[in-house]
Amino acid sequence: MRFPRETLLAASLAYAAICHAQSASPLPPNSEAAVAVAVESPETLARYVESHGAIDWRILRKALGLKESEYWLAPCGSNFPAAEAPCSTELAAVLNPAQTLVIIRGGILSYTVECLRYVQDSKGSWKFAGENSAFQRNSPSNHKVVRLWTKPFLTISSDHSQNGIATLQVLEDWFDLRQPDFKPVLSITVDGAQSRFGLGVGRSMHVTINLSQSSGIERVTLILNVHFNGVGLNQEAWYIGVYERQSNEKKFTLRNAYSGLDRRTAMSTMDFEELADPFSGLSNEKLLTHALPGLQKIAAGSDSDAKDWLRSVLDHAADTTEKRLLLGRLAKR
Repeated sequence: MRFPRETLLAASLAYAAICHAQSASPLPPNSEAAVAVAVESPETLARYVESHGAIDWRILRKALGLKESEYWLAPCGSNFPAAEAPCSTELAAVLNPAQTLVIIRGGILSYTVECLRYVQDSKGSWKFAGENSAFQRNSPSNHKVVRLWTKPFLTISSDHSQNGIATLQVLEDWFDLRQPDFKPVLSITVDGAQSRFGLGVGRSMHVTINLSQSSGIERVTLILNVHFNGVGLNQEAWYIGVYERQSNEKKFTLRNAYSGLDRRTAMSTMDFEELADPFSGLSNEKLLTHALPGLQKIAAGSDSDAKDWLRSVLDHAADTTEKRLLLGRLAKR
């Protein structure tokens, strides 16, 4: 049986099209080969992540050279409830030195936000250069690029709050984007709180940050506002911590600390760090010292509920000058 020439030509073209489509078909989406292509640059990785509803994070992390960790949680595109939302990405470019940060987010219930860093060489090639996984509990993780003169820093906030022990903390990690590795050079609590109920004085804190540089020394100055609280206690105090590093140093170190904005009263750097960190385990005895003016008002006042609370707090404090002073004032009323 003979077919018309036009029919044969059409069949040949259709067969050629099928063969071409088969040879150009995409790789299986979560195969190691497909992921290896995706991680070659920040742009290809972002496109890959956003175009796949489900991601094999084990293969992706392996392709980036990241080690497995039992503490790492997928931000999105996974198979457990807090991470089953589709992924969205953001590319944050830094020109000097040339690099791009790939920020990967999931839904509002996601536990984490993933930040992947790529650096670019003089030939325009990309190289993966580090990861940060930021927790989200009571507040979302945020990031921004700040500059200390010409040096770019990436700040990433992470919520480490533990509601079961009534301790809240938003930690901010600072990354020096001129350094080859992607490790924090400074970690500070920007917002926090701890409630001790009848067992001790509670406190909440907020930090304001100032940057400066002189004589080759870089400074990050924290203005720490602390609100001491309890039944009938409402006392506000201010502290200053000065973190510094020299040109040959990698990380910032707390060099000086002061009680009060006028910097007239020096305090130990350990006391400042304990006060600024809600997880530090700051002792009840030290909290009595910090909040003494407000506690003295309670002891000399007429609020019976506040006095009962203060007695409970003192029951859980060791014998100190401040405790004896407060007990004496309570006994007079």
